[in-house]
Amino acid sequence: MERLERLAEVLASLKIEDGVAIEKRTYVGPEEATSRLRELEDIAAGLAQRDILSLYDKTIAFDGIFPEDIYQSGRYYAYLLFELKGTTPEEKEENLVRVLDDIVQKHGKDAVLKYVPPIIKGRQVTENLVVRPEVEDFPSYYSKMRMTYAEKMAVDEIPRAVIAGIRGEQESILSRYSWTTIRIIDADGTPTELCGNVYLAAEGTRKLILPYEKLWELILERGTESFYDISIANDGEYPVDESNPNGRYFAYVKAELKGLNSEERRKTLLAIMPKEIVSGIGQNEVADIFPEKLGGDSVTTELTIRPENEDYPSYYNAKKVENGRKRVSKQILYNIQAEIISLAEKKFGAFKSVIILE
Repeated sequence: MERLERLAEVLASLKIEDGVAIEKRTYVGPEEATSRLRELEDIAAGLAQRDILSLYDKTIAFDGIFPEDIYQSGRYYAYLLFELKGTTPEEKEENLVRVLDDIVQKHGKDAVLKYVPPIIKGRQVTENLVVRPEVEDFPSYYSKMRMTYAEKMAVDEIPRAVIAGIRGEQESILSRYSWTTIRIIDADGTPTELCGNVYLAAEGTRKLILPYEKLWELILERGTESFYDISIANDGEYPVDESNPNGRYFAYVKAELKGLNSEERRKTLLAIMPKEIVSGIGQNEVADIFPEKLGGDSVTTELTIRPENEDYPSYYNAKKVENGRKRVSKQILYNIQAEIISLAEKKFGAFKSVIILE
């Protein structure tokens, strides 16, 4: 409750509509953060609209910038090199300012040009070489296939290299804040929680969420073993290990909903559910939330022959049994949590996620 009250206070001081969209994520938060993020994103968007490759001259380099390979085999490479057009630093800058004129006018020359690298290294264009050829010998080692591949990759990689500096600065800003994701169903709603997710929902939507929230609270309160029999099985559902010609067999942790068959399991599950949960979600939906069976970790050491059923316990590893039971319980909770969230979100429809920076 304290978490939701705190988020309500934070949201009251923010304008969700002023969020900054960066690579499929939307951020809202203090003005000192979002204003800089927005400026950087505007520069990135402007650069992304340019033909970045046209800013560079493409050559092939074999000047030792790529060192001898890490295995010390003495192999050397020639590679594509992209260098800003112009013969002097001043000429290169003038060319950039001319091409990026509208972005420079809006944000300033110093704010924009620093993100455009003067040199970008591309992909190698030679095959492996055991000794370094003389400079004049390099052309005979160029690979047509590698050259084609290097040029193809450059179409995506060079623009990304230009934007990389902006992304790095954005990440540095974002790292100074804690993040909370809020899923906005109703912009004028209040925060409510379901399975760890926070939703901004109006009163009508919150009533739809309530049965799912109560179901999740019930499961956490009672524990998975109130709904499941967790045992050790050796019924052959894990196949023989094909990598071992002798065949290895395993006993493993097995979880099943309480009951002797599918119909009885369904009835047993619904019988212990409060009526308001079943009526709010639906009988079939509640039953489908719970996986009927789940297989877990092996609890035996490797076996080269299959023991008789009564011999299996002597092969159980106590630590593996304990850890296996814990892990299968966690997996059950994870599966149920995912199903509850999925069903609830289908019921209340589309929403937009934003990340609150605090």
